[in-house]
Amino acid sequence: MRTFLFIIPSITNYYTVLEDIVFELVTRGEKVFIASSKKHISKVDCYERKVLGEFIEIDFPRGFEWDKHVKAAKQLRKIVSDIKPDIINVHFSAAMFTTAIAKTENWPFTVAMLHGLAFPMIKGWRKMAIGPAEKWASKKMDQLILLNEDDRFILEEFSDHENIHVLKSFGIGCDLEKYNLDNISQQTRLLYKRRLGLRKEDFVFIFVGRQVHFKGFDKLIRAYLKLYGEHKNIKLLLVGAKDNIHSTNLTSEEELKVRQCPGIINVGWKENVHEYLSVADVNVFPSEREGMPVNLMESIAMGVPVITSDSRGCNEVVEDQVNGILLKRNDIDEICKNMLHLYENKLELERLSDGALRTRIKFDRRIFLDELLDFFESVPLKVSN
Repeated sequence: MRTFLFIIPSITNYYTVLEDIVFELVTRGEKVFIASSKKHISKVDCYERKVLGEFIEIDFPRGFEWDKHVKAAKQLRKIVSDIKPDIINVHFSAAMFTTAIAKTENWPFTVAMLHGLAFPMIKGWRKMAIGPAEKWASKKMDQLILLNEDDRFILEEFSDHENIHVLKSFGIGCDLEKYNLDNISQQTRLLYKRRLGLRKEDFVFIFVGRQVHFKGFDKLIRAYLKLYGEHKNIKLLLVGAKDNIHSTNLTSEEELKVRQCPGIINVGWKENVHEYLSVADVNVFPSEREGMPVNLMESIAMGVPVITSDSRGCNEVVEDQVNGILLKRNDIDEICKNMLHLYENKLELERLSDGALRTRIKFDRRIFLDELLDFFESVPLKVSN
């Protein structure tokens, strides 16, 4: 039996990223600890299951506040000393930075999985601050696991890091059994339509994720409001919530319109995303900063075509004109034009939906789990102090 320590910023990330991994390890008889904050990243109240393994609370900062990272690093160093894990697996850049501060020379094998480097996708003073932090922290890890080749090219530009592994899977993939339209009854779909106040003639666009500016939330809202003025049967279903530390980039007047517009249905953060996707026609996700977007894989697995940006991660999941549309420009007019195009062209929508169903198999989460578990088996164990 080996001992694993998973380090992840928020309990939300445990449920969205780690739960299946931990289940596999616990089922195999491994000892698992999870170090994380109990604070959710948004207004989240849909996860009622107990955390598998042993949970250790650390108030990890999600940004790069130095004093908070140092405080969390001291806690983390003591945890490692107490439980003596064989393998440490840290997720996301902010938690990697804390881990890098805490890490000593004779620590157990430490592998960081980066769900998309932050600094290449941001600008201004934040890029100048976060860039050196991510670079320094990545060099302190024994192994880096990346979700896409773009990040590998960036890391190799400034680092001679030999232990960089890009997943062969599409990131963490998705649960194809759950995200399968054939497994959702017509009765369930009708029930959700009634709950949401949807009529037979309504055309439903859906946005799934945190309502933040770098995921294109503000652009989508502005594009939708332009369409809604002339097409009252177009609805926008929002599944997700605002982030505790990132802005929507909407003005107070626009925020009010979101709350008051009859066509916008905001259901909050939900775990049963598949049931909401079952009543949607198109997923619109003009994000500029992704690693390998799970919500797009889930959408395609359900046969729901995607309109998204031609950016890292998004353009690996979506094949332009096969299972969705890659925007030529990520601006309001381009988003609006493509939303209107699929709304007005039923045959085109059906063609992209068929393409989505044909390409869904490659997103199977089992591929990711098998690859990661095989990697853990190959890890050379260190002796920790």
